[in-house]
Amino acid sequence: MTGESVPSRHVLDALLDIRTVFDPRSALTLTLREVVQAEGRQTAVSWVALPDPAGGLVIEHVLGQRTPELESLDIRQGQGLTGHVFAHASIHWVEEYAEAASITHEFDHIIEAERVRRMIAAPLSIEEEVLGVLTVGRRDTGPFADRTIAHIEQLAERTSLALGIARRSRDNAAAAALVERRRISEEIHDGVSALLFSISSRTEKVHRRAADQDLARELETLQHEVAEVSGMVQDLIHGWHASATTDLRAEIQGTVDDFRRRTGIDAIAVFLGGLPALDTARVEAVVRFVAVTLANVERHSTATRASVTAAVLPDQLTVAVSNDGPAPPRVRPGIGLTSAETRIARLGGSVSIVDDDAADGFTIRARIPL
Repeated sequence: MTGESVPSRHVLDALLDIRTVFDPRSALTLTLREVVQAEGRQTAVSWVALPDPAGGLVIEHVLGQRTPELESLDIRQGQGLTGHVFAHASIHWVEEYAEAASITHEFDHIIEAERVRRMIAAPLSIEEEVLGVLTVGRRDTGPFADRTIAHIEQLAERTSLALGIARRSRDNAAAAALVERRRISEEIHDGVSALLFSISSRTEKVHRRAADQDLARELETLQHEVAEVSGMVQDLIHGWHASATTDLRAEIQGTVDDFRRRTGIDAIAVFLGGLPALDTARVEAVVRFVAVTLANVERHSTATRASVTAAVLPDQLTVAVSNDGPAPPRVRPGIGLTSAETRIARLGGSVSIVDDDAADGFTIRARIPL
């Protein structure tokens, strides 16, 4: 995450997913309340910290607290037990909080006011991306029992699963909306634009034959108005397509879904890690590469399965399109693939064939620097 003053789209999407899961009436929140109440409100406090746009966390859900200090508390990565778990993406606990050397102690005054003696925290993760931290503090002393640690881990896993379901539901909805937007824009382009061109052409012909000057001026005005409307329609279509290229995940998923419906070939999209926010040029280049490569699978392959895998590395985005058909003896890129490769090359990236004699099928991979 970046330090922008306004959250980026992918941060907003993630927060939307998390807040939906932690709705006060949700089963997960009620379960979390039971964790606190089972031990008695005087002996336990629990909270969920969610990401903020600056790259840290903010506590948004607290149960069993004695003071208002925990509500909306900002936590930077690595600070305290919650920040430690957020940074290391693994469960951690301290059985003597005040003396714990494995964590920092910026919030000692708050923990002391809450009379918490020991704490345990677990990450809320999706595809290796940490989207929050669940923390439970106990006001009594003693080691955490194995069943307590397992209980917290299970609750965190259930929460993460719910987050994953919420994210997939959102992605499916975004992909469906993208397909519908494309369909409408194509219908406008093919229908309204063609009709406006026909009207403009016929008006021009009538204008040339008009003998009456007043009629000629009216026809000329009509021509200008038709041209203006045509320009507005083109701008609308362009705007729809431009706005459709801000969500790479939805774009790839929509392209794969369309390919599967069109061809009957079993196809899936796999996303390894959270996809970063990319500029329009990179999104368009990736989507063009995926669309053209899948089209080649449709035309030139006997494949029964295909997959598109997008993975984020520290300095690049890798997208691989694979199918289970036989590898051709010689690959001759057509105009479509050549054009897609040129786009990627302009961004400093590359397109290559995965040469692995031990692998079944055929894979083409694109790399684009971030």
